[in-house]
Amino acid sequence: MATIKEVTSFADIKVQIVSSNPDLFVYVTKTKSEAKSSDGIWYFDNSFPDKKVQFVKNFADLKIQYVNSKREAGWKNRSHKLQNRIG
Repeated sequence: MATIKEVTSFADIKVQIVSSNPDLFVYVTKTKSEAKSSDGIWYFDNSFPDKKVQFVKNFADLKIQYVNSKREAGWKNRSHKLQNRIG
């Protein structure tokens, strides 16, 4: 499950939001159950996150681009070291 908390320090993953050439297309859902078993569908939860992310402008571990539907979510870079380690 990709349950995410945004932090300013001590992040598990440093994330950069890009408008082209992402590693991962991300859809943000409003229900936790939709994010189950998916790296590309994120649910933001401050209480019980699976991963803590810090949004950065440089030196990111992961580049993401937000999408408007679950169907579009998923890995573009299928050999990325974080594949199957977020959700």
